[in-house]
Amino acid sequence: MELVDNVPLRTALAAFAADSNQATYLEVVRQVLQGDLLLDATASDLRVDDGTIAAGSTLRFAGGTGPDGATALFAFTRQEEAARMHPASTHVQTVGQPAAAVLELAASQGHGWLYLDPAGPTCALNLAEVGFVLRNPRNGAVKAALPRGAGAVVEALAQGGVLFYAVDERPDGPRVRTTALPDGSPALLAFTSPAEVVVRAPGDAFLVVDVARAVEEALAEPYVALVIDPAGPWVALRPHELRDVRARLTPL
Repeated sequence: MELVDNVPLRTALAAFAADSNQATYLEVVRQVLQGDLLLDATASDLRVDDGTIAAGSTLRFAGGTGPDGATALFAFTRQEEAARMHPASTHVQTVGQPAAAVLELAASQGHGWLYLDPAGPTCALNLAEVGFVLRNPRNGAVKAALPRGAGAVVEALAQGGVLFYAVDERPDGPRVRTTALPDGSPALLAFTSPAEVVVRAPGDAFLVVDVARAVEEALAEPYVALVIDPAGPWVALRPHELRDVRARLTPL
């Protein structure tokens, strides 16, 4: 079993602590949708019988209070960050969960805040403010595949699901955002979640589209590629890769 060590999120927390602004806050929101986090279960009363949690056990996760007095759930990017909340002699017990699931847990339990690495550098996510990432679908499979390159992204896209377009609301009508590759060739932009959209352009709207639609539109002229999550890690899928996705998508 691999130890939880969410380096991208911890890096975003350090950047936010050094310069707290909208851009660094949104980067934390974007990164909390990937990887794993730890919940501090040290205060729990767990009785294990033959490897399973026995009846009568209680599971209690550490938390506190947010700036407005609402309750907060604590979450940690690695074991060392949780240990910093306790005396050195404490046997700190933690439970690992997907980071996005921790965000959803905090909201479902009625907390107002999610405090990340509260011993610092930290960021407190206001769950009312970041509710848009919970209310909308996201493509976690593609997000997780991006660091592994184009081949892994093709595999993930072939599972179907949705992507997002960024939409520029102009006076003459909305325009879907595009980009240019280093050689100047035009490419269609797509994103794995609304958080990826707002990090790139906070004023943009977003449109949810089926993977099949994004693939077809990226194969149409004048585009030469589909660029996914330009804030990084990102990938540019070329026509032969997009045709591979199209061939492998399950027909509706």
